Amino acid sequence: MSSETNPEPRPKITAACIPGTQRFLLDRYRTWRRFHRGVRKPGLPLLKSLPRYARCVLVAGCQRSGTTMLTRLLAGSPGFTRLALTVDDELDAALALAGLIDLPPDRRYCFQTTYLNECFGDYAQLSVSQRLIWVLRNPYSVVYSMLHNWDRFALNELYAGCGMPLVDSARLRRTRLPWPFGPSRMEKACFSYHGKVAQILSIRRLLRPEQLLVVDYDKLVAAPDAWLPRILAFADVPYDALYARQVQRGPNRKADRLSRRARRRIERLAWPTYRDCAALAAAPGAG
Repeated sequence: MSSETNPEPRPKITAACIPGTQRFLLDRYRTWRRFHRGVRKPGLPLLKSLPRYARCVLVAGCQRSGTTMLTRLLAGSPGFTRLALTVDDELDAALALAGLIDLPPDRRYCFQTTYLNECFGDYAQLSVSQRLIWVLRNPYSVVYSMLHNWDRFALNELYAGCGMPLVDSARLRRTRLPWPFGPSRMEKACFSYHGKVAQILSIRRLLRPEQLLVVDYDKLVAAPDAWLPRILAFADVPYDALYARQVQRGPNRKADRLSRRARRRIERLAWPTYRDCAALAAAPGAG
């Protein structure tokens, strides 16, 4: 593909592409709150329809880590089809992978799957033709974003699935009580980050090496021309230098906006996990 041209835009899958008997489900589960209450229940598989979508690429990692940006970059690349069923393309992916709606199986998709949380063991269902990209980001930026750019429901869901299993304090389990009787938002964010990011240590044992790519988001945005060729080759997408323009270079010095006490809490509860998992990140240009 020539670096002189933009990547070819792909058609989107909209509600009109879904069988009429299934469209009512798009309205019934049009928010994450409804999805968690109606679909995300013990014993119900969240990746029931994964075998339907051969050669799909899943993008996951801790929430607020840049997974949306990378998913949309891949979903808009040649050979892939984008989702536009609801206002949230990750929710679109969740509805399709859970088997509530059927996407055309003759297309190739990139699904964002950060919502799996405690169900990460489901990644063992990936076939040899399917791939998973796991995105890491430094805990200062992620925790800051959880505290200032995320609603209470989302943080509570993540804490219940990934953070609370790590704690043995009765106070930290009283999620319905405000701090100091229950956990603070900072504690929820730090323990959630620790639990979610550490999942990659188990996930890598569920998959073949050629099925998994671990990417450090901060290094990606600092040098997209070095990292994107490796990522796109993993997804079997021709590289174009113009992809680098789609990488969002937001402010990375969010640690400076945190109080000294907050930074110490993150360094104690979250940084060791990031350090250990970052060692798994692919090197730019690696084969």
